[in-house]
Amino acid sequence: MGKTIGKSSLALFAMTVAAYMAIPAAQASYDQYPDLSASSLRYAVKTKRKLDLHYSVYAGGFEALHATLVMNLDKRAYGLKVKAETQGLIGDLFPWQASYITTGHTQHGMLVPSVYTARNTWRKNEKITEMDYGPNGRILKSTTQDGDKTTVKRDFKATLTRHTLDMLTGVLAMLQSVKNTDSCAGAFPVFDGKRRFNIVLKNDGEEMLKSSSYSDYRGMALRCTLTVQPVAGFSKEDQKRGWLAVQHHTEAHHMLPTLWLGRLKGTGQVVPVKMEIASEFGAVVAHLSNSNAD
Repeated sequence: MGKTIGKSSLALFAMTVAAYMAIPAAQASYDQYPDLSASSLRYAVKTKRKLDLHYSVYAGGFEALHATLVMNLDKRAYGLKVKAETQGLIGDLFPWQASYITTGHTQHGMLVPSVYTARNTWRKNEKITEMDYGPNGRILKSTTQDGDKTTVKRDFKATLTRHTLDMLTGVLAMLQSVKNTDSCAGAFPVFDGKRRFNIVLKNDGEEMLKSSSYSDYRGMALRCTLTVQPVAGFSKEDQKRGWLAVQHHTEAHHMLPTLWLGRLKGTGQVVPVKMEIASEFGAVVAHLSNSNAD
């Protein structure tokens, strides 16, 4: 349960996160617009910004997890960092924490990752994955340290990595697309070091959200359904655990994961402000509980 709650909440950033097919021709994607010269994916930041976003994730009415998303956005470079940790009784029973960091630059409006690092700790077991990219955005090396075992990989099949992004850069591309179009639409290709998948957004209307003791956000937000489409590198076991297990459960109950995206006042940047997932353990709801912008 602890791992399921943790991974479900990270879908908020995509997914957030550790989350995973052909892309319909009408959708924006890196495969269709490799130069992004005139696409909805174009990254355009006029003023340097640092956003510090805090999220509280509730399961069964209890706070199960706290997460932060820090976004450093500039004209020519970007950096994102996500930290998450289980809380309260659930934290005592299922001690889990993780951090995800990506840095990169822009090239003709395209986001180009440089280094992506994922660190997961479950009880006393820690797994670290680092992916290094070349100046053109092609992955050069993936290093995984799982306990005392270190694995380095340099040769990747094109079906796994061609025109893909790391998880957090994929999330930023998704947010940038919504910012540019005021619409939830697109398939955003991600490679996590082992598997390739598309993060898919679809419109589900708009909703006026009110601030509360749970949420700091007030204003109009886009409702989006969020699904992950496996493309390559998945095993049969992958279909039965993590985000895909949650997604299969929601599909069976006709309640797809829903993500609310809104613009932060004073910045215009689109960010996740709420998410709701129906898991086998009950509803998991995430709220933007606090935000700061520099």
